[in-house]
Amino acid sequence: MDDGIARMGEVVFSGPNLPELRALGLGSCIGLCAFDPSTKLACLAHIVLPQARTKDTDEAGKYADTAIPYVVKQMTARGANASRLRFAIAGGAQLFSFPGSDSQLDVGRRNIEAVKELLADMNLKLVGEDTGGKSGRTVTFDSQTGEVLVRQAGGSVAVIAVLS
Repeated sequence: MDDGIARMGEVVFSGPNLPELRALGLGSCIGLCAFDPSTKLACLAHIVLPQARTKDTDEAGKYADTAIPYVVKQMTARGANASRLRFAIAGGAQLFSFPGSDSQLDVGRRNIEAVKELLADMNLKLVGEDTGGKSGRTVTFDSQTGEVLVRQAGGSVAVIAVLS
């Protein structure tokens, strides 16, 4: 579906008729926004888990360790320059916690750590974030302005980054 909405595990790209990208209801998932300010090319990935079992997956957007390289590859194939790419992330909440629960159950924290580590390892610029906590979020990314807007559940909309 070409409606600009990144559903779980999906990666969407801006286009002439698709200037706004969205990820709805991010809980422990991460909305990864990528932008090349020179070409105005934007991308939004809805990352679900930190690591794929194998790098040879058909669901590259679902895992942090496959989504980020996939986004960079697809952005450069569409005319972006990897050195100009700027990123913002949102999500990674811990919506459910139980007394005495294992930290492995905190998928949100693990997603945040995996995304940040991989961005740093690839020398990619993380410009803004709204992560953690206990509330879900919706991300709206405007490819014309580079603005990344986040609304936490029950809250108001905030600009977390301008990637232009």
